[in-house]
Amino acid sequence: MNGLRVTVLASGSAANAFLLEAGGERLLVDAGLSLEALERALARAGAVMHDLRAVVLTHEHDDHARGAGPLGRASGVPVYATAATAAAAGVALAGADIRPFAAQAPFSVGAFEVTAFPVPHDAAEPVGLAIAAAGRRVVVATDLGTADDVLDAHLAAADLAVLESNYDLGLLHVSGYPWFLKNRILGGRGHLSNDEAARALARTAAPGARNGGRHAGARRRRGVCLVHLSDTNNLAALARDTVRAALAEAGADGVPLMAVRPNGWSDPVIVDW
Repeated sequence: MNGLRVTVLASGSAANAFLLEAGGERLLVDAGLSLEALERALARAGAVMHDLRAVVLTHEHDDHARGAGPLGRASGVPVYATAATAAAAGVALAGADIRPFAAQAPFSVGAFEVTAFPVPHDAAEPVGLAIAAAGRRVVVATDLGTADDVLDAHLAAADLAVLESNYDLGLLHVSGYPWFLKNRILGGRGHLSNDEAARALARTAAPGARNGGRHAGARRRRGVCLVHLSDTNNLAALARDTVRAALAEAGADGVPLMAVRPNGWSDPVIVDW
């Protein structure tokens, strides 16, 4: 296989986990499933937990970190986390081989070069990840209340953007969620709406976004995978159509685009364009 392969093992309010493969090596970003469910999800992707070079956590919330400690203890696979994330996870990571990292300080895990960057979310030290391998770059940003300049810079340089598109504003307003939960989701440290994700992807896919306007026609096409969709406040088709319209308006209507259904998974995405 040429290029970099990304498989969404789980995506949504219940659990999140992403498998990256390049050069015969495998990296897991987040592990929000139980150990048994992780093993089943990996098997569906043709992998086993002992194949993994590491697990890299974006933050400590259960839907992203539930299985990290059990997987680490069962397999000896190291778990990478920021110091604050590891501390916040506490006993859930006890007994695992914890490898600390810091935002904006690149580190290597086998064939993968990983750069974490801060994102606004109500966790101890949440990060998004820019991961380079096989000459390609994937950005994973799944829990964030706003899309800022830091995220924009990473999206503009990505061959594949795996980005949260958590809720539709209209569906959220009419849902049965209590107001305190709606306000948390809507807040600057909550989650990203379809409209906000669409705006971020459109402005970073505009001609010249990668290289200051020079040789814009030579830019590689960038793929988009929308994830972490709410099973109550969103629909995959709605998220996809909202982003597609924004990309088309920005002159990027040829960008490959998919939305993973709430609490679903994806077939492998080959990043080789």
